[in-house]
Amino acid sequence: MSSKANRIIAVLLIVSVLPMLNGCFDRRELDTLGVVMGIALDRTDEGQTQVTIQIANPTGNKPAEKSGSKTEIKGDSGASKEYRNISNKGDAINAIIRNMQYKTSRKLYMAHSQNIVFGEDLARDGVADSLDFFVRAPEARMTSFIFVAKGSARDIYELPPQVESMPCVELTKILQDQKGTSNAPIVTEFEFVSAIVSKTTSAVAPIVEIIEDDESKQHIYVRGTAVFKESVMVGELDATQTRGMLYVQNKANEGVMELVIEDALVTMEIRDAKSHFTPVLYEDGAVVVQLEVRVTVGVGDQTGTFNVADPDHMPLLLNASEMAIRQEIGEAIDTAQSLRADVFGIGDALNRLYPKQWEEMKSNWDELFPKVRFDIKTHVKADGNGRLVRPLVPEETTG
Repeated sequence: MSSKANRIIAVLLIVSVLPMLNGCFDRRELDTLGVVMGIALDRTDEGQTQVTIQIANPTGNKPAEKSGSKTEIKGDSGASKEYRNISNKGDAINAIIRNMQYKTSRKLYMAHSQNIVFGEDLARDGVADSLDFFVRAPEARMTSFIFVAKGSARDIYELPPQVESMPCVELTKILQDQKGTSNAPIVTEFEFVSAIVSKTTSAVAPIVEIIEDDESKQHIYVRGTAVFKESVMVGELDATQTRGMLYVQNKANEGVMELVIEDALVTMEIRDAKSHFTPVLYEDGAVVVQLEVRVTVGVGDQTGTFNVADPDHMPLLLNASEMAIRQEIGEAIDTAQSLRADVFGIGDALNRLYPKQWEEMKSNWDELFPKVRFDIKTHVKADGNGRLVRPLVPEETTG
């Protein structure tokens, strides 16, 4: 092959490769984006929806900058906050968020949102319209955690964080720490939406509120459960009832129970919990849920002089633990049935086990669920008492 032909082939190869060197045509540089970390939604007095977004401030938390003889102070202690809140209100979420663009120089980017917080008023009106945008938006992921705020959702994002750099990040961390108490459910947007579109299972979400301590300092507190029918909040479970619900759902992880045995106040640590339920449908149409719960506990601490660690006293400890667990589950069942809200997924289980009968039951499940009976069996075993084998009281001496 001649040198001229080789040169022509080389030129053609270069020309064919050049289009591949242009990079990503739709790339977006980080310094052009307003990364949305959290979204709060409230109902205004006029009936509109107020949206507050929390965006990361990449220039935040930097030292004060000196300009000539002057020092530019950025926020408190010479540093700007690592976040910024932007609010807007209207009737349609898409338009509300689009119009927020006038308030920031960066393109809003929703893919990293950690949580969505509904104000209580909006939740009791219904959240379906507000959620529609976030489910449709291509870049919005459905991994955000869902919350319902006591009062205003915006106030949650306005409260300065105690430990983390941003309120929305702190809120997520507090929720994840609830695995150690089982006093609040952990619910993603996907799980929440799936329950809302279900014809039987009621959606739930953790409740977040601002509380004031003895020193008049405000803190975010996550506990309890908001219960929804379709997309409307219809009631609540308190922290104890929430753990009862999580037992039934096989989602209880850890926690602490306070028991009184003889003269001792004993805290029992829940170290492991497993549960399983099976609904049984009888010929007369009655539904009985056979629930079996297995829990491992250990002594956290105690007061008084009664030695709960004595092997002879262990039956008292285990029996008291079983009674406390059954009571928590019973309270959760009673509240759910009073709300006609199947937060446990009993209807879905019936559909799997009795599909033909379920076709006749599902349209009437709101009336049938409160009549469901639960046969609860609890099995509690001990897992040690720590480094102490007796209370911290002086030993008795013999004369």
